[in-house]
Amino acid sequence: MDKIYKHPVLIVVIIGIITLFFALQLPRAELDNNNSRFVPDTDPAKVTNRLIDDTFGGSSFILIGLERKYGDIFDAGFLSRIRDFNNWVEAITIVGDVNSIVSSKYIAGVGDSIVVEKLVGDDFTGTSAEIAELKRRILSWDMYRHSLVSDDFAATQILVSLDISDDDMSNRDVADEFLKIRDMAQEMFSGMAEVYVTGLPIISETINESMGADLVLMIPLVILVVLLVLFFSFHRLTAVLLPLLTVVIAVIWSVGAMPLFDIKLSIISTVLPVILIAVGSAYGIHVITHYIEDIGSKSLNAEEHRFLVIALMRKIRKPISLAALTTFAGFCSFCFTKVVPIREFGFFSSFGVIVSFAVSMTLIPALLLLRGPRPLRKVEKKEEAGETNRVVTDVFLSIVRKKRTVLIFTSLIVLISVYGVSKVIIDNVFIEYFKSNTDIARSDKFIRDKFGGSKVVNVVFEADNSETLLMPASLSAMDGLNTYLEKRIAETGKTMGFTDLIKRINQVFNADESPGGIRKNYTVGEGQFDSFGFGGETGLGFGEWDDAGFTDPETMDGYGQAPSVKKDYTFEEFFSILDRAVNSGENNSMNASEFMRSIARQINYEGASYYEIPRDPEFYGKTTPEELQRLVSNYLVLLSGSIDSYSDDALEPRAIKTTVQLRTLGMIDTGRVIQEIRRFTDAMAPENIKVIIGGTALVEEALNELVVHSQLISVFISLGIVFLILGFSNHSIIAGVIGIVPLSISILINFAVMGFLGIKLNIGTSMVASVSIGIGIDYTIHYMEAFKREYIQSHGRGDFLQNTFAASGKAILINAISVGAGFAVLYFSHFVILKNLGLLIALTMGTSGLVSLTVLPVLLLTIKPKFIYREV
Repeated sequence: MDKIYKHPVLIVVIIGIITLFFALQLPRAELDNNNSRFVPDTDPAKVTNRLIDDTFGGSSFILIGLERKYGDIFDAGFLSRIRDFNNWVEAITIVGDVNSIVSSKYIAGVGDSIVVEKLVGDDFTGTSAEIAELKRRILSWDMYRHSLVSDDFAATQILVSLDISDDDMSNRDVADEFLKIRDMAQEMFSGMAEVYVTGLPIISETINESMGADLVLMIPLVILVVLLVLFFSFHRLTAVLLPLLTVVIAVIWSVGAMPLFDIKLSIISTVLPVILIAVGSAYGIHVITHYIEDIGSKSLNAEEHRFLVIALMRKIRKPISLAALTTFAGFCSFCFTKVVPIREFGFFSSFGVIVSFAVSMTLIPALLLLRGPRPLRKVEKKEEAGETNRVVTDVFLSIVRKKRTVLIFTSLIVLISVYGVSKVIIDNVFIEYFKSNTDIARSDKFIRDKFGGSKVVNVVFEADNSETLLMPASLSAMDGLNTYLEKRIAETGKTMGFTDLIKRINQVFNADESPGGIRKNYTVGEGQFDSFGFGGETGLGFGEWDDAGFTDPETMDGYGQAPSVKKDYTFEEFFSILDRAVNSGENNSMNASEFMRSIARQINYEGASYYEIPRDPEFYGKTTPEELQRLVSNYLVLLSGSIDSYSDDALEPRAIKTTVQLRTLGMIDTGRVIQEIRRFTDAMAPENIKVIIGGTALVEEALNELVVHSQLISVFISLGIVFLILGFSNHSIIAGVIGIVPLSISILINFAVMGFLGIKLNIGTSMVASVSIGIGIDYTIHYMEAFKREYIQSHGRGDFLQNTFAASGKAILINAISVGAGFAVLYFSHFVILKNLGLLIALTMGTSGLVSLTVLPVLLLTIKPKFIYREV
């Protein structure tokens, strides 16, 4: 060890150069909270999602809700502003399509003709007649409802689909475009409507913005807290600055190393500086505390001072090495998780712990040697220091001497905690990262309440050939799934897909048919239609129909329709229709809108009787299901060109898709919907149809499962490594067992608090246990070493226990308060999960310290382990 400290100036210079190198890397650090990268590329949910995106187009979109609180959306100036916004957004390179009330088209059958025109004309002036017609059009097709307009007509939605891959979302230039769209929406509709913007791209970028604000606030705050705690504890400037210097260096090295490996900061990485400052200061504190104790008020020359410093480092080398090694083990356990940001955090936090340890063991002694044997300014009176120690010693001695009471009370706490653990909710809700009053949280809630929601599940039906896929049984199963979800599953906000297009064209072509069916041998001719674009890349809208073959807004006649069937109804027939309309509902509580739709189906008003998948050959004048399949194939000729968001091929599809939007928040409710989808498709999909379920909701479900797996793996690895370290260092298995008991109790209490307070186990709080093990073990090691040292020195005689508390009690409490206070600053974070993380770790630091000073000594006194008692 003499050789290490022979050239203290060289140590300072080397550490300074390395620190400067890493500091120069800091400007290259980038933020990235693209949720797709949270899950590994090999995860089945992510693989499936990419396969669906490659087939039907990307599933990234921005949702913009516009609410007119004191009016409705039928205002000429307001609709004109939406048109201007559409034009502006469409010019952005990454935008695939923009779907809104002014960009969607309206298609209807009139007699033997088809009319295609804009849903809202360019000459819309907002007269009563125009508003009534627009409302009628919107109500005539369910595709508009909860997608473009709210039920009360006070809000409309603009869906901006993005022509980007998951990896593109991490690109800084692309991410800037997201924010540009959000800010332009706020600017253009200011004063006209309340603007709500959400969607995963916006959520990710909002996290990035808040992260930057967090780092600016919390790093100085945690430094200030640690400074104050240390100053009021030691009243010495040296004891404050040197430990702090080591952790600042560790932060620079750790964060600076991330750009070197092309690793971007995530929401988890935000706490890295806070953790290293709070945790890493402990090693420096140990060095300075023992230095102050050893030098006291001695007057030493340079050589004597050098000998004292080297002897000091020899004395504390083992306990500090063990503390660093066990903390390293706690953070290193994160390296084995599949959750990418947590794994990255594990790598760089482990590196930071080693740096803190290495710098504390080299730089601090080097600086002390360079400083020389000058006496330290001592503010605290010896009597005051002794009084503090006496109070701490007396309190814990009085507790520990009541061994039976401690064991009974601890057992009771454990039992209560086990019950609390059973109440823990496992759920990772991205929007719940934010406070409920933030713009992004309010926006997401608005979209859930008024429209379809921002979570997406894609259901794909796949077959070996298009004939099988287009059979009535296949299409009816997909359409039945949509109906089942919307009618029976409350969490479903909106379903849209391939079958909606088939039903609409079927309705339009049979608008003037009899509600009782089509005469036999009726056929639909094959018109040549170039485009019928519902949807764009996301499949969540209606897209552009500008080149629909039936020229907008002219009419096209013929196409083999049967002659129109019109009928005048008698009074009795009319009431019979009303009766059938009422009884055709699934329940007796139909609202007015549902009742009118039922009447429309009874009389085939505007083809309402035919808004269905053709499944009954006789009803359509056919004799076999194969003929209905060919009828649908003819419809695809009319739709060909722009249905790639729902079909892998315009004319002969072998894969078709339906999109389910969910109003759910977390994966508990989302998981129930996904389970219902699986049950329905298992029961109803034909055997020759392969059902594939994907979407962002499935990726989030996978993340939820990985969080749980990560929690279990990291905790067991942490405890296992701590057990081995303590066992080997003391040459005793019992030492390992005794050492992990206080940690296990603290972890149990942590989860119990989560259960009782309703704090969810998510990507943030899943880190609490392993971080607490890595840090809390310091208190166990410190006390066990002090207990062993004092017992051996006293030969088991006298009140060695009092000496143990005098030597370690105050130090453990100071360390626990310092680290806990450092983590408590996370309460000022913009993110709820980081607030919870900080408070839970602060709580666990307190419980770890208290358990180490109460339960641990009782166990040592009761068990009398040989690794301590045999030494005497």
